[in-house]
Amino acid sequence: MSNTPYHGEEISADNYAALTRHQFNLERLGERLQRIENTTATMKDKWRRGDEAMRDFTEEISADNYAALTRHQFNLERLGERLQRIENTTATMKDKWRRGDEAMRDFTGTWFNKRKEEMDTCFPTSHSSQHY
Repeated sequence: MSNTPYHGEEISADNYAALTRHQFNLERLGERLQRIENTTATMKDKWRRGDEAMRDFTEEISADNYAALTRHQFNLERLGERLQRIENTTATMKDKWRRGDEAMRDFTGTWFNKRKEEMDTCFPTSHSSQHY
């Protein structure tokens, strides 16, 4: 496809497939992030309610493990942001792709009608002529 006023930057089928794969992987990571956030919220809720077993469990977690969990949660949040940007880009690309297809159909229809008019001019058909 060429650049037209109706079509933005071109994207190849390979790039589109790669974006789709990355989006799928980021969606899976987003689901994992959601599960971690849900678990963290549950743990915080139990802690607030004063659940004794939860206090014992959290006291057993070392500072290193807590730091690692915090770091992983931060990384998952960043991946979630990347996922959102990729989803926005994918939606934009699909819209550009759709508009490009519409522009191509418009061009093809116009070209076909123009050629038909030229043929009618060169070889006029008469309804009164005899057909053998």
